[in-house]
Amino acid sequence: WASHRASLRARFPDGWAPPRKLSRDAMAGLRSLHALDPETFTTPVLAEKFRVSPEAVRRILRSKWQPTKEQ
Repeated sequence: WASHRASLRARFPDGWAPPRKLSRDAMAGLRSLHALDPETFTTPVLAEKFRVSPEAVRRILRSKWQPTKEQ
């Protein structure tokens, strides 16, 4: 865990700020494709289809955050 965190800090010294952001609907679609068939819709395949980095796809798939009704 600590080594992974250190490698991310080395790769992103200013923090995570992706140049291309996806809408909530696109993120939901990305998650549903991966849940439907993880063997076919791997991280690199999804990154290419949605034109974002594999790191962004990895973070989206790992994230469980959902907006509240107030947001």
